[in-house]
Amino acid sequence: MSRHTLQTAAFLKNVRPVIWLDVEKRTADPEPALTSVLWADGLKTYAHDLILTASAKARGLEFLPWAELAVEVVRVAQATDSLIAGYSIPERDLLMKACPEQAEWIKSNYLNANAARWFKNHRPNLYTEACRTAGERRSPGLKDFLIQPAVGYPYKKYLLAVQPGSILGRLRTLLAKRGGIHRELTNEARRDWTNLIEYNRQDVLGMKHLVEYVVAAGVDRRAG
Repeated sequence: MSRHTLQTAAFLKNVRPVIWLDVEKRTADPEPALTSVLWADGLKTYAHDLILTASAKARGLEFLPWAELAVEVVRVAQATDSLIAGYSIPERDLLMKACPEQAEWIKSNYLNANAARWFKNHRPNLYTEACRTAGERRSPGLKDFLIQPAVGYPYKKYLLAVQPGSILGRLRTLLAKRGGIHRELTNEARRDWTNLIEYNRQDVLGMKHLVEYVVAAGVDRRAG
């Protein structure tokens, strides 16, 4: 179990900076294809898959191999005594795999920002609404909480239809047929790529907002 979750005293008392990140990949992919990171330099999105090089450039993204970004995130986190936050455990495991020598440090300094248990325990009505939004096929995720009016986040509803794995699969197929040339993609494919980038960025910004909502609620409880 991660030392830092939204249920732990270590988290509620945290005064350290936080580096927030979210990755996009297909289930079978060993590494992410896309990562957004919110750190001292602001929100930046990086492409890692070579087939996406031209498409990344077309949208002003930096191309950087995942292993290099992972090493840099851990280096900066250690240098600034920051936590690294992701929504649930997959990001942590990807970082640990990319930086095996720092695996124990990552495990001890990673914030699992998954808010489902917190909402179930402290905001049961909102949790019930999020479950209804999620439907019977899955547990409530980040976006199911972000779209609740009480949470106060202006989530872009059109992004709810974005399916990252499907978009990545289609883009890779189309780019492979077109020699990786972004301008030869269909209008629909280019729009899907733009939406995927925004989806990834909103996951990072939304996660930070949700954690701040939880912190504020915790302060209110202690004040009362």
